Formats: sequence, structure tokens, C-alpha cells
Amino acid sequence: MSARRAAAVTFLVLVAAAAWSGCTTRDRLNPLDPANRETGGGLPGFAAIAGNGVVSFQWTRLTQPGVAAYAIHRWRPGEAPAPLEGAVYGSAASSGADFDVVNDSTYVYRLVARFAYGDSALSPPDTASPGPLYLAVLSAGAPGVFVLSPDARTIVAAIPATNAYEDAEIDRDRGVLWLSDPASGAVVRRGLYGGVAGVTLAIPGVTDISVSNLRGIGWIASPDLMQVLAYGPALDDPTPRLAVNGAGRARVVEAGTMDPTVWIGSDEGLVFRVQPSDGSPLEFWNLDAPVRAIALDETARAAWVVTLRGSVNDLYYLVPGDTTRTLVRAGLDNVADVEVEGVTRTLWISERGRPRFGAGRISRLAVDGTVEAAVGGLEPYGISVDPGSDRIWVSDLASNRVLLLDREGVVRRRSPPIEVPYGLLTHLP
Repeated sequence: MSARRAAAVTFLVLVAAAAWSGCTTRDRLNPLDPANRETGGGLPGFAAIAGNGVVSFQWTRLTQPGVAAYAIHRWRPGEAPAPLEGAVYGSAASSGADFDVVNDSTYVYRLVARFAYGDSALSPPDTASPGPLYLAVLSAGAPGVFVLSPDARTIVAAIPATNAYEDAEIDRDRGVLWLSDPASGAVVRRGLYGGVAGVTLAIPGVTDISVSNLRGIGWIASPDLMQVLAYGPALDDPTPRLAVNGAGRARVVEAGTMDPTVWIGSDEGLVFRVQPSDGSPLEFWNLDAPVRAIALDETARAAWVVTLRGSVNDLYYLVPGDTTRTLVRAGLDNVADVEVEGVTRTLWISERGRPRFGAGRISRLAVDGTVEAAVGGLEPYGISVDPGSDRIWVSDLASNRVLLLDREGVVRRRSPPIEVPYGLLTHLP
């Protein structure tokens, strides 16, 4: 091959390579370009956000000329899309709402952009299930509380904190969060979306909190003080109304509603049931191992109690009037939380297992300890009952999401990723 011909071939190869490179890597800045790697040609930034009796919409306005209006299509799963009556917005709009919805129903929405030259573009569909549920999760990765939409598909608010909270409870009558911060020796009270709702309580070594919804009294355990302190109902009063002594290094406290007595568990392995009026003991049990969690079976006026024995946990069922102890399960693997589901009176228990291995499980137990459902391959932590149902919410550290499980343990919903989710709160305002 001559030098001239070789040079010509080389030139053609370089031109072809440059052309190929340009076709595959050049920026597709138009969001409606099907080759745009971020949008795929669909309208970007559209979200349908569930609320109580409403679904709100948000989207990113298009900046190119010729946008005439935006409209919303709505349909139910399995149906065909149809224009939502009255949901047509001007070219400057970036939000809207659908009030013609039924709580606990599921809807699918998409955004339509209409152009002056007669064309239109669609967003990817988004799903929303409105309802009255308040759902919040404690986060350790970004310390504080994240509030989710009722269907857990969207983070709707964040309540930042300096330190990750140890525990959280809700005063359900007044819609107030009680949040314990052992690192600063404090309990703070906040509204459901973060507003200050009471004075900060200075309590060294605070661990567990329980709120009696009959009277708005907050019960706070401090193993450092070897006390359980009761505050309220006035949220601006920093002085405890009652101090319960004699329970040892009190670490866990649970106050009942149907039965207003208060249960206290200590590092010494003692469980006390006391009168809420003066803290006097009604009865006690010695479980011979530090108490780490209590869940009340209020229908039976009884309690499930988790202890720590060496590197494993044991589960007991204690019944007032019977000072014997019933061991239900032994050798559980790193129990993080327990919660009684009131509809069936069964117990959900999260065994975290070895941290960061995703080999834990969450189980539903009958009163006799029979496993009625179990889900493995998780790193479950906090549990909260879906109010009025036989479903539960659980935080999963393996996926960094909050999951809704039915009574068989089937995952029904998943939240967006949340950095290190642990404690959960659910509430029907």
C-alpha cells in the first residue's frame, strides 16, 4: 500500500471514530429527547405525593419555548389513563392537587405537557395511596426524624437533630413527639412536623420513654439515676411529678392505656409493675438477666419481656397475679424491638442478627411462642403496628428502607432509601 493511500485510510478511520464517539457521548440537553440519558424523553421531576384525603403533585417546569399548559392523567391500577377533571394548569405552574380521592385507595398519575405547536409529552407514571397515617422514622445516618407520606413512598418532612435519638414516643392526644437524647442528657418534645412543643427536660443517662395516652404523662427511664421519672401533663413544666425508686438501674419503661399500670425493666433483671398514681409496686418478677425490651399485651393485661443472656436474648411472657415466669423462646439473635399487634394479639419480634450482614429476621409469634410468619434476609430494627390493622412497619438496615409487612410477612410497600433507619412511629391523628 502506498504511503498516500495509507494516509487516506487512516484519515477515514479517525473521522469514523470521531463521528461514532460524538453520536454516543454528546450531551442530550433537551429533557424530551428520547436519547437523554436522565429522562429517556419523559417529562422529568413529576411526583404524586399522598396525604390525608388528598394527593398533591409536583413537577419541574420546562424551560423551552412553546409550553402551553400542563395536565394530569389519573387511573386506578388495571384501568386505562384518563384526564383528571379540572387538573389543567398554566405554563408557569409546577404543582397541583387531587382532592377527589378516597383514603386507602391506590391511584396512578402522570403529567402531560401540551405545546403550542400541537404536540405533547408525558412523564413516567407515579403511584400514590392517600390516607390519614402519620409515619416517621428515626435516622442515625442523618440524625433526626424523617416523616413519610401515608403510603411511605415519599419523604415529606425532616426534623434534624444534633445526635441520633435513643427512643421516641407519641402523645397521641396532643400530637407531640417525645425524643430521648442520651448524648446530651435530654428529652425534647416536638410537634409531629418539628415545631417546639414543650420545654427540654434535663435527664442524665435517659434511655427509654413511654407516654400514657390517658393523661398525657411521659414516663422516662434513666439507669444512671436508677429512677423512672414521670412528667406532664403540662408540657412547659420541667419538674417531674413523680419519681419511681427501688427498681434498680431502670432501663425500660412501658405505660399502658387499657390498663394504666406502668411496667419497668432493669439491668438487674427485675421487672416491676407499679401504680401510675404514686409509683408503688403491685408485683415484680426476677428474670436473672438484664431487661432490654417490654411490649404490652393490653387485652390480657400482660407483658412480653426480652432479656439479654450473654450474647443471646430470651423472651418471657408475664401475667399479673402470677409471679412465676414463662420462658417462651430462648437463644434469640440480637433482638432490636418487639411489638404486640392488637388485632390478633400476636407478637412481632425483630432479630437483627450480626450487624451489617443482612442475615436477621422478623417473626410473628402466637402467645404460646409458635412462629406464625417469618421473613429472613433482612437486618430488621424498629417495629410499629399499622394502626387498626394486622400489618406492621419495620425498618430494615440491610436495604435502608422502611417496609410494610402483612400478617404473613409479605412486603407490601417500601419507602425510599433512608440513611440508617431504626426507630419507627405510627399514629392516626
